[in-house]
Amino acid sequence: MNCMSSGDFFKTWQHSLSSDFQQNGVVAAFGPWITEVNGISAGEGNITRAALSSDNGLIAAAVEHKVHIFDVATSQLLQTLPGHAGAKIQSIEFHPGGRKLAVSSQRSEPGFSKKGLLAVHRENLVQIWDLDAPPPSIGHLDEATRAAMAAASSILSQHWSQDDLKSANLDAEILKVVSATQATLDVQRGGVFRGTLSSQLKARAFSHDGRSLIYCPDRKTVAVIDVDTLTERFRLSGHTDAIMWAETSPDDKVVATVSWDKTVRIWSMDSGEIVHVLGGATLQSWAGAFSPDGKLIAAGDGDKTVRIWRVGTGELLHTLGGFNDWVRTLAFSPDNHHLAAGAGGGTLRVFDVESGECQQMWQIAIEGPFGGGFLAVTQVQYSPWGDLFFQSTEGRIFGYRASHNLKWEVLVPAYGRVGVSADGSRLFATRGSDVGLWEINLEGLGK
Repeated sequence: MNCMSSGDFFKTWQHSLSSDFQQNGVVAAFGPWITEVNGISAGEGNITRAALSSDNGLIAAAVEHKVHIFDVATSQLLQTLPGHAGAKIQSIEFHPGGRKLAVSSQRSEPGFSKKGLLAVHRENLVQIWDLDAPPPSIGHLDEATRAAMAAASSILSQHWSQDDLKSANLDAEILKVVSATQATLDVQRGGVFRGTLSSQLKARAFSHDGRSLIYCPDRKTVAVIDVDTLTERFRLSGHTDAIMWAETSPDDKVVATVSWDKTVRIWSMDSGEIVHVLGGATLQSWAGAFSPDGKLIAAGDGDKTVRIWRVGTGELLHTLGGFNDWVRTLAFSPDNHHLAAGAGGGTLRVFDVESGECQQMWQIAIEGPFGGGFLAVTQVQYSPWGDLFFQSTEGRIFGYRASHNLKWEVLVPAYGRVGVSADGSRLFATRGSDVGLWEINLEGLGK
């Protein structure tokens, strides 16, 4: 049996489409409606996550365990949030007001299981930073750490050679121990929570009014934090398998969760009580999306379908098919009329919400035995003006403007993260050590 890695596959694979966007039989043309502008550079560090503030004024870029805050207009570094040494940033998201930032990170330490087997212990942390406040005590940890390392080096140098000290990587090991202790203290004091952000699950972590933050203390539970007091309001428990998506409705009246247990659950944001349990999937559920008016919710499933329900009644409206693999990313258009769904196998479909009819199909050409396994559509999202953006696993960002039947694409690293600004005027993507920025021409869209 022949085997191939994704890296080997993409070295020789040539991008082509078997189905493209079209209007009345006319295939979409490339249009000059997006222009690259000056981006942000992190120097030699590799940017793994990025976020743009709601006013387009700030970019947060994660490099290792630190988050750098840049001024978009000048590309100037304004401040650095230190994080916990040895941790890797998993997700970052700006508060709707733009002056707070939620950061999710993970620390990994080698160890042993209860049975004595080699194991890796992973600790997930969520922290809310106030960009207008002095850095918390973790910022002062560096001085204590340097002092501890200097003292330890001085003592050990009496018995070890300098080469021995360097080979033991003493500084890094001491920093990990001190940072782990600091993480425990931060959790005990409050303001830092053990778990992962819901935005790590390709969902919005902050509520739309900015008063609450959604995070997952464990794989099957969602918790709601009061952003002002940094206290936990309640936990939402009931799923029997991992939660893959969690987000508040546009009016912040309910929270929806999508789980591998094949259900979607709707919870009250006032009480935390369950409102609806929505089922029907025959395999794991992977993704969710609210319509902008909050009346509908959609879920993408492993059985190659999308389901749409009414939020108020729990009524199932449509079960939408036509996919070759599981559906893992969804987005409603800003006018509530269309739903875009991206799936494995390089498929994107756009459905009319009222009729359930598929109005657009975009499909990467699949050739050979491996293509379907490596190609997928990811990170589907609409701008407030109706422009559709999505990414494919080989590292291209695609855009489509249905009102003008125009398309656009750009090549970025396959692991790059893509986002659209809150006002729909900018697109950003991580590209190694920098964040690329593009201005979107909104002429003719009522802007």
